Amino acid sequence: MKKIAKHNHENEEIIFTVLKGKMEIFLNETEKHILVPGDILYFDGVNFINGFALEDSEVSVTLIKK
Repeated sequence: MKKIAKHNHENEEIIFTVLKGKMEIFLNETEKHILVPGDILYFDGVNFINGFALEDSEVSVTLIKK
């Protein structure tokens, strides 16, 4: 994974987990998170996410209907 374009998932909750590498993730373009393996970012899908890999990375994304 190299880049995540800005998008959202209304009506869902998101669980974003880094499995390998290092990711720089932004929520609503202002809230910055640096995530490494084992880190979990849980957020409401109404928020916009974008970001990119700082290293060769693999992630798991779970969408949960509200």
